[in-house]
Amino acid sequence: MKKNLLLCIDLQTILESDNLLKPEKQYLGLLRCKLPNEGNFYGDQYEFKEVKVPSNTCRRNVHLFIGKYITLTCRPDGTLRMNLRNIDLNSIDIDSFCLELMNEIREVHKGFVEESSLFQSNSQ
Repeated sequence: MKKNLLLCIDLQTILESDNLLKPEKQYLGLLRCKLPNEGNFYGDQYEFKEVKVPSNTCRRNVHLFIGKYITLTCRPDGTLRMNLRNIDLNSIDIDSFCLELMNEIREVHKGFVEESSLFQSNSQ
């Protein structure tokens, strides 16, 4: 999972249900860079278009992280869930498995702790 913090961007939103983006509300849609500003990180133009999902469809949990051993999903109520992927323990070395699993959990934790602390400091 690669994270970037883009400053000073122009964002145009095309929303189905709201006039403006609401804080803490999740939107399903497509984000694209309309006009990148080459050589300078400022002034890029982006567009977000909300996708209307039919009410009769069953929305699955969104994958936030897909690793070799774990996946992190977000439920519709906003809670996060870490899942262990199918693993054949007979074909792997248990010590290397434990180390790689620990590194994936640290990677997930590091990404979400930094993001949540950014949002908390900006809201204060």
